[in-house]
Amino acid sequence: MICFAEKKDALKIAIIHKIEIGKGFLSSLPTSFLEKLYICIIENDFCVVDKENGEVVGFIAGTLDLKKLYSLFVKKYFFYSIVLLLPKILNVRKIIEDIFYIKNEEINAELLTVAVEKKYQGQGMAKKMLELFVSEMKKRGIKIFKVVVGEELNPAISFYEKSGFKFLKDIEVHKGKKSRIYIYQL
Repeated sequence: MICFAEKKDALKIAIIHKIEIGKGFLSSLPTSFLEKLYICIIENDFCVVDKENGEVVGFIAGTLDLKKLYSLFVKKYFFYSIVLLLPKILNVRKIIEDIFYIKNEEINAELLTVAVEKKYQGQGMAKKMLELFVSEMKKRGIKIFKVVVGEELNPAISFYEKSGFKFLKDIEVHKGKKSRIYIYQL
């Protein structure tokens, strides 16, 4: 069943994120941190999920305004984040790179993450979730949104291109790692 995530789904979404998106800065953070991030997304923007027997097996998270989302997250979970991120602060470069990426982008609405549990991949779930995601963006008055995807993630790139996303430009969010920005126009 495809529907909008509820706050109680955040932990399962975080677990799927950690398992299915093994690489990347966010995946290196504790599950409890990701759970808080997804709670913030669910409360302030939206997250589409696919549930099998009442259990989340895939999701697409998005935001209408990435700068605003990060600001809300920091305000709500500042002290929690500092304690959890303290070990990662030594790698402050990645945090700064993320902040500058956000600051320099003109399109604020963004599809942040797509993930489906391995045993459900290849069954069209992501496509169905994307339909509700796009519909919700349109309903909220968004005319264009973006997704940033690592250059080496060929299955994700293929999914976005087949789904109607158009390549905008190459960027380097993290030093030495190329990514692509794709846009979806409604």
